[in-house]
Amino acid sequence: MSFSGRVNRESHLGGLLVDFEGRPPRLGARIRISGGKILGRVETVIGPVGSALIHIHPLYDGIDAMASVGSPVEIAPRESPRQGRPRGRQSGGSYRGNKGGGQRGRGPGGKGGRSFRDNKGGGQRGRGPGGKGRKSGNSSRRRDSGKSGRGNKRR
Repeated sequence: MSFSGRVNRESHLGGLLVDFEGRPPRLGARIRISGGKILGRVETVIGPVGSALIHIHPLYDGIDAMASVGSPVEIAPRESPRQGRPRGRQSGGSYRGNKGGGQRGRGPGGKGGRSFRDNKGGGQRGRGPGGKGRKSGNSSRRRDSGKSGRGNKRR
């Protein structure tokens, strides 16, 4: 690990200020006394670049801030993922459940189409072979800009 530190003092918010060497830990990282109890999570990194401090706040239950002053600290290992709980997106779907439909509106190979969130053209829907030509039945209609309301009517 590239992080090692020592608890400097208690903060005015009841958290801990920690001097450290090396790169600062990521925000939200759990900090523990070296080889021991977890103190809490990194709330922020404060101070000048050469002598920055991390602020651990709020402290976990049962942690005495004054008793931990002077203790060496390290980043606690991340928790292992729970078994049976899916991580990330489900395969074959979108983040909105089944509303997206995966490959809907895409040409062969899944390229060149538009996603269900993008309404800016580019799809293969309604096109003839090779993607050329106009949609049938739309040759005499005029399309507006898509904005509703004022200024779009021809007078």
